[in-house]
Amino acid sequence: MTTEAAARRRGPYGMEYARIEVPDLAASIEFLQYHVGLQLEQHDDEYAFLRADIEHHSIELVAAPQREASWTTAVGFSVESDAVLDDLRERVTAAGHEVLELADRVKGLVQRGFAVKDPNGLIVELFTEFAEYAEPPLIELRPLDLVHPFLATEKYEETLRFYTEVLGFLVSDYVGDVTAFLRSEDRYHHSLAIQRNKEFYVAHLCFMMKSFDHVMRGRARAQYKQVPIASDLVNHSASTSIAFYMHDPVHGPRYELCDRHRVFTPEEHETHRARRMSVDPRNIDVWRPAADDWGRF
Repeated sequence: MTTEAAARRRGPYGMEYARIEVPDLAASIEFLQYHVGLQLEQHDDEYAFLRADIEHHSIELVAAPQREASWTTAVGFSVESDAVLDDLRERVTAAGHEVLELADRVKGLVQRGFAVKDPNGLIVELFTEFAEYAEPPLIELRPLDLVHPFLATEKYEETLRFYTEVLGFLVSDYVGDVTAFLRSEDRYHHSLAIQRNKEFYVAHLCFMMKSFDHVMRGRARAQYKQVPIASDLVNHSASTSIAFYMHDPVHGPRYELCDRHRVFTPEEHETHRARRMSVDPRNIDVWRPAADDWGRF
């Protein structure tokens, strides 16, 4: 480990789950099973846990029949060790943020942890030793991992400072002054992305599939069931992943199914200089032919 790496205060390790309130719990369970490939593990009339791989769950659905559309209320990130968790708590407290308890259903699934609200009110849960299953689901068409959330916010600068200066995410790339891609210790190109917007919402959740073939099979399922494809095939300039996005607002934010999301080497993780790319569709999707080709977003 380099001197710089040894001296750097660590951030969270990687994203584990999102908590989403949905108006029709049973319908959203069915949607995530068929269209994302998640396996249902636990549920009652109030909640459901669904997983992608060996981690206990990737999505927690919460019944909210009073809502007309879904709303993402929390995201969970694992932390490598008790020492890093304690350091994160100190940084949160020093920055003037209130330290909150983990949600009750999560407390029994981790060893230690706490929560904090980001500048938008999104709850970020941080914890060690997230529960696992002995083996992945026996489903062929399923994701390997939940990679990141993408946040739209009218508090762009404040949100960026919170995640980088308080929680220790590292900036991988910028697109103008409107989007920032942030990585955590799992070394994905981004484990979080932030976009300047007129309002706050979780814009999408990204799942990494086993292969491009599986991405296309997910796309075919969306087309077959006439689920709106919010953005069709994109060859991401920054992360090198190829993906599509589907969106039925009653079941959650946009769900991105991707292949080949870039993972930095340990050396790149410590030394990478964030690129400042111009606001151009070709700096989002290398398949765009021209600077005015925004049509497929």
